[in-house]
Amino acid sequence: MSSDPSIYRTANLLIRKYGEMAPVGAIIKADTLMEAGDMAGRTLWMKVAKAAEELLSDERPGDATLH
Repeated sequence: MSSDPSIYRTANLLIRKYGEMAPVGAIIKADTLMEAGDMAGRTLWMKVAKAAEELLSDERPGDATLH
């Protein structure tokens, strides 16, 4: 997954506003950008959707370490 902090900040903001529907909202935004021909924007919002899914997941990623 992306290590860009802005992706996770955006995903966190979406979760605060939309809760468990945040990934769906990011995918809708990605689809809208794709329809407008903005493939870079679509890629970015798909990363946000994936980050939101990770943040909402009960499972710990395989590469995560506990401190």
